[in-house]
Amino acid sequence: MTNRRSSNWYGKLDKDGFIHRSWMKNQGFPDHAFDGRPVIGICNTWSELTPCNSGLRVLAEA
Repeated sequence: MTNRRSSNWYGKLDKDGFIHRSWMKNQGFPDHAFDGRPVIGICNTWSELTPCNSGLRVLAEA
């Protein structure tokens, strides 16, 4: 098993790994999404509460 955090979440064959994979499968991810590739998340700070990051709205909708 690699040092990636996503491998620790989705690659384990114990109960916790089963729960994490099940939740993602429930969201529509196919089985091959868990074949050892890293899981990459993208965060965006756009919000309607402040105009500071208003240019990020287009990215948030993409």
